[in-house]
Amino acid sequence: MKHWHTIGVGLVCFALGTAVTALAQKKNDKPTFSTEMIQGKDPKAAATALLDGALTLAGNGSWERIAVGRAWYLGGDKIKGQQIFDGVTTSKKVEASDWFRVARVYLEAKEWDKAQGAFDKALAADPGDDTGTIEYGGWANVHNDRAKAEALFTKIMTTKKGGDFWHWVNAGGSYLGVGPQ
Repeated sequence: MKHWHTIGVGLVCFALGTAVTALAQKKNDKPTFSTEMIQGKDPKAAATALLDGALTLAGNGSWERIAVGRAWYLGGDKIKGQQIFDGVTTSKKVEASDWFRVARVYLEAKEWDKAQGAFDKALAADPGDDTGTIEYGGWANVHNDRAKAEALFTKIMTTKKGGDFWHWVNAGGSYLGVGPQ
């Protein structure tokens, strides 16, 4: 009986040692910056080295991954940026805030149709988001969709959340062509 006990303890120790080693190696997988990554490199090669490192550091963080996708998307590689966005937005853990961040990238890229689709998904994921609703309404107004803007403004401004200072500023500014902040 003692023989089996010793073998069992040995197997448990081996398993724990393997797990600790795997965790230690995973923590050491962080990229390390070196000047060789950027010095003398063409801008795309330098960007690739840094953004690949950033994506590794991002891990499963959706906002961080979207930030890397934003750099690629706005930097001219829309395919690579979109792949990162799709990886985040097709995740089972996608949240309304992820959709809002992607929508803002599309706004920066002057792609209102894509931004509008992302805003719609954000509000579907969190229909009670008063700040997001006002933001979407403001951008709709700036992009000449006054009917949508006013429907979104009315949805929030007629509730107790309608007294928020920033809601008034963002809705009002949109009638002057000023996007929400």
